[in-house]
Formats: sequence, structure tokens, C-alpha cells
Amino acid sequence: MGLSIVEIERITKEIREYYRIESSSQSIQKIKSNFYNEVKEAIITLNEMAAKSVSESKIENYRKIMDKKEKLENNLKNFLLKRYEKLLRDSLFDISSKTYEPLAPEEKKFIMENHNTMMAFLEKILKPEEEKAIDEEEIPQESIEEAALEKEEAPAKAKEEIEQLSSVTVYADFLPVATAIGDFYLHKGDIVYLPDQISEILVSRKYAKKVLLEG
Repeated sequence: MGLSIVEIERITKEIREYYRIESSSQSIQKIKSNFYNEVKEAIITLNEMAAKSVSESKIENYRKIMDKKEKLENNLKNFLLKRYEKLLRDSLFDISSKTYEPLAPEEKKFIMENHNTMMAFLEKILKPEEEKAIDEEEIPQESIEEAALEKEEAPAKAKEEIEQLSSVTVYADFLPVATAIGDFYLHKGDIVYLPDQISEILVSRKYAKKVLLEG
């Protein structure tokens, strides 16, 4: 069932308020986790209303609906311009929990994908002598979140993965990493045991280094 006009107007107003807050701060501000889903539902509802108005030859009503849709879309574009400017900026650095936690799920995926892309790009420029060796080794390109998702989709492997742990020292603060044995909040200087697959990805991204602990 679609949204009501009152709900659509509430969402439009909320977008304007998010834009105002985002414009007044240098840091990324917290938004609702279901924000983008609500916006999509509003667009779908407006499209359905417009199509119904056309089928019933209610041209004036159609114009009012399209005006509401245009207003919502313009507000959204203004908000995204401010919001994603910060997401792109922050993706160039090690992503801390302060940056990561205010984001909606879609934004968390975006910032991590862009971060991985930029880190790989910078690595090729700053350490050209290592590029050839890395290319020959064919480092896996999946993100940490994708690796964690594979674990969720394959619970039968969880016990085996738990038994295969590696100790690593962490080079920088990092967002929560989900594994089969729980979530890890990694901080610079930490020495932790992680499942081998997660450890390998962290090491390949130069976020960590394997260490051998006695005992």
C-alpha cells in the first residue's frame, strides 16, 4: 500500500531539514536508517498517483502531483550534493566509527567501496615498486563486508572458520568488522585474533600485519 499525501509531504519536509543540518556542519550528520527506503516509497507512490490521474483524465490533479514529485526530487538532489561531498572526502581516510555509525546502510556500502577503490589507487601511486608484485599475486578484491556476508550465507562453515584464527596488529582505527564469532571494533595498535579470511583481507589492504604470538 502506498503512502498518503501527508506522509509524502512529511518526507519532503524531512529532506529539507536534513539538507539544512548537513549544510551547517563540516561533519557527516546522522540520518534515519530507513531514510532512502522512505524516499523511494514516496517516489513510487507519486508515480502511481500520476498514472491514475492520467487514466482518469484529471489533468489538473496530475500537474499537482508532478509538482510535488519535482519538489521532492530537487530537495533530495540538494541534500545528496552536500551529503556525498562529505562521504567522498571521508572515504579518502581511514574510516572511524564516528564517520561510519551515522550513515544509512546504503551509505555505509558506498563509503567502503569508494574507500577501497581510493586506497588501491593511492597504493599504486605511492608505492609503484610494489604494484607489479601485487598484480602477480592477484589479491582478492572482495571487501570486508562482502567477506562477512559470505560467512552469514554459509553457517555450516562457521565452526571451521572459528578454529582457524590469525593474530594481527592493526595499523589504524577501523569500522566494526562482522565475523562468525562476533563484531570487532578495531583500533590502531590493537593486536587481535581474527578468522583467517578476514585477516588476509585486512593485510592485503595494508590495514594490518600478521604477528606471531607465543603460546
